[in-house]
Amino acid sequence: MINAHGSTILVTDTALEIHPDPLEAALTGSSEPAVLALAEVASISVRPGDAWDAACVIVSAGENETVIRFAPGDDKGPEQLRSIVEAARSGKKISTDSIPGFSFVAFDVETANQNWGSICQMGLVRVVDGEITERASWLCRPPAGIDEFDPFNIDCHGITAEAVADQPAVGELFEWFSDFVGDLPIVAHNAYFDASALRYAALASGRDIPKITFGCTLAQSRASNLDVANHRLPTVARYFGVALENHHDAGADAEACAEVMVSLARRAEHTGTLADFVHASGFALGSVGDSRVTPVLKDLSGAQTALQVGQPAETSGEQSGGSGVSGKSGAGRGPAPWQSVATPDTIPEPAVDADPDSPLYEQHVTLTGEFEPFDKGQLWNGIAARGGQVGKNVTKKTTILVVGEWANMTSKEKRARELMDKGQKIEIWPADKFLDVLGLSEQPPF
Repeated sequence: MINAHGSTILVTDTALEIHPDPLEAALTGSSEPAVLALAEVASISVRPGDAWDAACVIVSAGENETVIRFAPGDDKGPEQLRSIVEAARSGKKISTDSIPGFSFVAFDVETANQNWGSICQMGLVRVVDGEITERASWLCRPPAGIDEFDPFNIDCHGITAEAVADQPAVGELFEWFSDFVGDLPIVAHNAYFDASALRYAALASGRDIPKITFGCTLAQSRASNLDVANHRLPTVARYFGVALENHHDAGADAEACAEVMVSLARRAEHTGTLADFVHASGFALGSVGDSRVTPVLKDLSGAQTALQVGQPAETSGEQSGGSGVSGKSGAGRGPAPWQSVATPDTIPEPAVDADPDSPLYEQHVTLTGEFEPFDKGQLWNGIAARGGQVGKNVTKKTTILVVGEWANMTSKEKRARELMDKGQKIEIWPADKFLDVLGLSEQPPF
């Protein structure tokens, strides 16, 4: 039911029903609803409100025109009603809880080890018009050469080498993945990790890299001013009353992610597509391409949003949010790391009384990318407090490189991978694993 001025509106598969509220019924002398057959509706339009009149919906059926008025200041209700009626006229099963046009596939992966491409489980949930319509979850064997199962990962998700021994290799799932997703955008929680994992797994498997765009519930949650202690998936799911009883199962996490994204959209009273919602929140969609993964980033200039909707941008020529479009000033670049915080003059020394059981103890740690909202000095001090040595650059001493959000592979990550190819042992950590170790976790990557 949709609340209008003096009535409530019900849209069924065949009709639009206008039910007068008690006061309206008393004024008109009739409590019977007005019923308009959808088959007879020729057009439906919204007339915006102004300083004098509230917005209304105009329904034309034959020679008759019905005007449905809404309360002053209600700009969402008329558009929601128009969208629901148009969807119902096209044959879709629509409820007033749906968000017509708000369609995507929620995605989650679990990995066997620290290599992001070592996918051992995929979970996908399709959402059409704001409602879940289909689910899929597959165990799989990670790509050969990166298929060792790390005890840390096993402790998180419970998946072992034995559990996937008879399952298809992850490379065999890419066709299933593409068939399930179709042309819909992807959504994940901490989507840069899941999108990067997909790309790395494709490369390691000798498969074509899926070309997808994606939104991120972690980014959306952070931008929504929720009253939560952190923005981890279980925390945000609990805030919205979304069940998540088997966290770190890819199927369960994907479903919770789907419901969280829909809940965020409903909380914002959003109508329209996922892209519209992401752009309205100040972000550009992320994307996966042959050369890199572009994360969901704040689009301060609006240039990337304009490119994604195919409209010219009113900018000074600089772009943020990075879509990797060549020939544009600043294309493919994210906001400068630490742009609002000066780099500390002094690198802190490792604490002499640090816990030797910390995974950062006696490690040489370098950071690269964006770690908003945490500043560089805070993170450096966290490394030192746990017995780690901070490095400004990647060197032959580096043992851990922590990768934050960035529009493409940074020069530090390129250097680290070059050294790894030459035999140097360097672990590449996603930002959220690092923040978890520091007690600043938003969302563990596994």
